[in-house]
Amino acid sequence: MLPNNVYGRSQKIDHLVKTLDQSVYAVEPIIQSVYANHVVLAAAGYIEYATKEILYEYGRTNGNPKISRYISQTISWNNALNCEKIERILNQFDPCWWPKIKDATPTKSKESVDSLKSIRDKIAHGRPNNTGYITVKGYYDDSKRFISDMCTVILPYGWGIRKPFKQ
Repeated sequence: MLPNNVYGRSQKIDHLVKTLDQSVYAVEPIIQSVYANHVVLAAAGYIEYATKEILYEYGRTNGNPKISRYISQTISWNNALNCEKIERILNQFDPCWWPKIKDATPTKSKESVDSLKSIRDKIAHGRPNNTGYITVKGYYDDSKRFISDMCTVILPYGWGIRKPFKQ
């Protein structure tokens, strides 16, 4: 179960992808690369946003407003998240979370999170990434499973949230 704002963010990216799908094959490869870069940045941002919001929701439901505010402000400084960074952040809260997430999440989904971070870094530093639109779109789809599994472990009771993504 995802917090409503995380679910809403994924729906916006899903709409973007659906819109890009309509024209991706009608444009030149250089434009397809721009499409792929846009999806990478949106997906990497989604991972950062979802991680922060899931932990914020955890703090809100298990603590007080000061703890929630601290979580929100502290986690927002962590960007370009891959599985290693997410593991470090989660271990600060509960060292039992990561092993559960790791076991619940397919390897492909975890690798997709890492790939999105790696490609995002290349884009941010002006390096070519040579990753096609379809591949990037797959990474985004797989990363949604990771976020869903993370949310299920951290927010098992589903406070104020919607159903997780099914894959």
